[in-house]
Amino acid sequence: MRRAFSSLTAVTLRFPGPLAPGARRVAVVGPFNGWDPTVHPLVRTASGDWTITIYLPAGRVIYHFDVNGAFWLDPNDDGRVRNAWGSEYSVRYVTLPGDFDGAA
Repeated sequence: MRRAFSSLTAVTLRFPGPLAPGARRVAVVGPFNGWDPTVHPLVRTASGDWTITIYLPAGRVIYHFDVNGAFWLDPNDDGRVRNAWGSEYSVRYVTLPGDFDGAA
């Protein structure tokens, strides 16, 4: 069990509260949770932003935020990728602790 957990990285996602000041519910959805908005709800911070820390495998992770049932891209993502419906998903590149990009 420890080996499986060690292959995941803690990733903190933040949705800026001023983008949707009337938000009552924000969640992150993607293939890692079956696109289910009830699995990873974010918590509103004292500053009004929404945040969550989840454990994800290394590699390219696609996702989006669900804000009151509406699709939102992450303004702090690492990029975007087109989907089959003609819109886009946010992308986050996750690395394991100790992994580095670039040559030494």
